[in-house]
Amino acid sequence: MAIKRSSKVDSSFSASSMTDLIFLLLVFFILATTLINPNNAVKLTLPSSSSQEGDPSVIALSVVGDVGSVSGYSYTINGGESYTSVEEVAAALKLHYAEYEGRPEEDRPYISLRCDEKVTVDALVEIIDLTREQKYKMVLATKEK
Repeated sequence: MAIKRSSKVDSSFSASSMTDLIFLLLVFFILATTLINPNNAVKLTLPSSSSQEGDPSVIALSVVGDVGSVSGYSYTINGGESYTSVEEVAAALKLHYAEYEGRPEEDRPYISLRCDEKVTVDALVEIIDLTREQKYKMVLATKEK
């Protein structure tokens, strides 16, 4: 009698449980991300200061929204003349930095940037690019009380 044994190994894999798990994870992450409000994700409040003393080694640059100007913003350096474009600000900053020519890097003034709440990120990036090109030192100022 010739009895043959079958030695076949079943190599099939059922992926139905894996697809269920992936589907549940997908639903979870979709629901979790839609519940997050991006405005509440990071609360950023600037510190406020009541000090009126100014540092003489600081060039104060203020950016305020202005409907009448072409760029939509008005730029003021040290509370003086207002400028309507970034190019005018660049020329005025070069004049301010000209008097510090030849001094060491540590003695050169830095720019204290103060922006209105309505100033967009694009306007800030233009100013930051300007200071990076000319290698000016810059800090973001606190909100006035």
